[in-house]
Amino acid sequence: MATSITGSVSLAYGNHNHSESFATTATALSHVNPLRNHVAGGGRATPTGAALDPGDVSATHEGLLLIKNTNTVGALLVALAGDSNYDIKIPAATANLISVGTSGVVYVKAAVANQTGLGVASVTTAGVITFDDPVTTAGTYLMHATTSPDHSHAVTGTSFIMKTTSDSSTTGTVYELDGTTEKDLNTGTIYSGSTVVTLNSILDYRYTLTEA
Repeated sequence: MATSITGSVSLAYGNHNHSESFATTATALSHVNPLRNHVAGGGRATPTGAALDPGDVSATHEGLLLIKNTNTVGALLVALAGDSNYDIKIPAATANLISVGTSGVVYVKAAVANQTGLGVASVTTAGVITFDDPVTTAGTYLMHATTSPDHSHAVTGTSFIMKTTSDSSTTGTVYELDGTTEKDLNTGTIYSGSTVVTLNSILDYRYTLTEA
């Protein structure tokens, strides 16, 4: 017995609108393809490519992938045949419906590289942070201090979320790990003009992957 598949996709681009719906069935079960599975979940991508968790979906029978980049800043890269040829780029807060095929395991990674040894010039009570040098690429980063003063006054400080909205910017906004609550790094001298930080690029996503 085949599995029914239905869906709809709508695109509004300025004054242009395009909507499509579809209804089809997956290939019938057989001795070589005896199951019809799907997996739904989420994850966090880094600049190092990692396989999308397929659950019980067979790598040789992957069908449709619906995936959304849930970050507010930064692009998600997707490769359909292993950890190479990241031809699909999903902007922040955007979703793609992809027909995967049987080329190999789906991989994902963040499009933004990590940055280390970045000096802090100043911080404010409203979460604004200014660096000595530009953050090369706009994105969402997991930030921790590598010199005191920092929140834990240790070699590696407590992590925070830091976001920049434009390339080569020296200014960003710092948040608690929920990514929405602005962090006061000024009160109590959590960070100062002598703090140095590491920025590790992160990108959150959610997805559903089906068998063909």
